[in-house]
Amino acid sequence: MTGLVLVTHNGLGEALRHEAEHILGQSFGMTTVAISYRADPDTTLDELRLVLSASADAEGALVLTDLPGATPHNLATQAAAELGIPVVSGLNLPMLLKVLNLLDEPAGALAAHACEGGRKGVIRS
Repeated sequence: MTGLVLVTHNGLGEALRHEAEHILGQSFGMTTVAISYRADPDTTLDELRLVLSASADAEGALVLTDLPGATPHNLATQAAAELGIPVVSGLNLPMLLKVLNLLDEPAGALAAHACEGGRKGVIRS
């Protein structure tokens, strides 16, 4: 099962995790990392490296971040690049639900499914 790490601004990752687990009716072994506006970038980067290393398994890991170009995304991208872990930004609930239903897929394929799930979850009525 591919490891999953949500790297977001404070509270967002936990809220999305809670809602996804409620909707799907089960808990998942994903890790959430909340990055504060006051966080020290160097310390946070070191912490992310450890979390990502611990989260990867035989299928690898996938990182989902909330806002492209923001501190959580930038730090996650830097740590993940060092470990060859894909990062997908623009996290929304449809994206997370899609990923959680396909955790048996390898990280690269799961990243593609994340993008698809996120895009399909944005509609205009």
